[in-house]
Amino acid sequence: MLSSAGCKNKTQQDGQTRSYTKEELMDMNRNRVGVEMDLIDDFVGKTGWKMKKTETGLLYDVYHSTGGDLAIPGQYAEISFNCYLLDGTVIESTAVNGNRKFLIGEDQMVNGIHEGVTLMAVGDSARFIVPSFLAYGLTGDQNKIPSNAALVFDLSLESLD
Repeated sequence: MLSSAGCKNKTQQDGQTRSYTKEELMDMNRNRVGVEMDLIDDFVGKTGWKMKKTETGLLYDVYHSTGGDLAIPGQYAEISFNCYLLDGTVIESTAVNGNRKFLIGEDQMVNGIHEGVTLMAVGDSARFIVPSFLAYGLTGDQNKIPSNAALVFDLSLESLD
């Protein structure tokens, strides 16, 4: 039997606290994700990109492939990229900030890029659309990336160690 206490509270106009059940929160999240996926689909339609989708929801297109061995978790990857929002707002560019090196599956990059890099070999270039739940989620990054923002990456895998 489910407890009548909700998972999250919200103060209503009358000052009373409204509790949400787990099911209500799951429905709200499904709706939010659906709206985000509609925005992503519109973006893909406008760009004409031919994207594939992983089981997690990452959209990708490896548009330049060398046919080499794919990256694997536990390797260090050096990448160059441009990252922007669906509206074109530039978030980061390694042309300005320098290439990024990170341990695949472990640190310093959003989950969608950890997954995306494993679809690439050294010398490959790809586009990724990272839904918010594979990026910065509900909170954003408290700086340039707003809440619930999908990110677009144009990324090249420069090296693996």
